[in-house]
Amino acid sequence: MTSSLDRTDEFKAEDEFEFVYGDIVHDEEQTEPEDFVVVNIPDTRIDQWDVEDGTLSDQNPGCPGHDDVIIVVLLLELDDYLSDWNEREEEILIDQLNEAGISWFAYPSLRLDLIEPSHLRD
Repeated sequence: MTSSLDRTDEFKAEDEFEFVYGDIVHDEEQTEPEDFVVVNIPDTRIDQWDVEDGTLSDQNPGCPGHDDVIIVVLLLELDDYLSDWNEREEEILIDQLNEAGISWFAYPSLRLDLIEPSHLRD
């Protein structure tokens, strides 16, 4: 594994960096972060993503409302569900994850640190 890339300050005003399917990321707010895999990137801002008691933006006041929603799954769970996920080129639909009973999480992109680039970045 490589060291993490903290994009919070570097890309706050710039929208240069974009996650892609297969990126391995950490939640920068966890003290002992787990490996997550980016599995879906809906074309939605965090201030438009509804969650319990408001929006994803309401739950993450440190992120600008125009930040992108990124859907992630724990690496270990994804390995169990889809062992060849790292050969796949297309995102996994949220409906497909729900039907398979896979836990997924929506994050603001600026809350995630890139740990290992996707196989699609080669």
